[in-house]
Amino acid sequence: MNNEKSKGEAVVNASISSAEQTRLLVVGLLVLLLVIASALGVIYSSYKSRQLFSDLQQQNREAVRLEEEWGRLLLEQSTWASHARVERMAKSELKMVVPAPETIIVVKR
Repeated sequence: MNNEKSKGEAVVNASISSAEQTRLLVVGLLVLLLVIASALGVIYSSYKSRQLFSDLQQQNREAVRLEEEWGRLLLEQSTWASHARVERMAKSELKMVVPAPETIIVVKR
């Protein structure tokens, strides 16, 4: 009797396992597609991350270059605006002279 019962169960299990196999196959394919999509997402995000990091490094280099240029421009401005240079230019190009103390008139209000 046990033998007959086992054969009957095997037939039922075989028909169930066929449907189960189809379901497992569909689920397996779905999981595979999700894994592939996840892998592609990781690849894309890694690529974007590297690209953005490269852009950041380039922007940092540009910022350093601009800061150096700013420092040079400040130095040049202080050179052009120095009192000695202004006085020398006033004397040589504009023919200006320092007035004698007796010719200076102080106006008070």
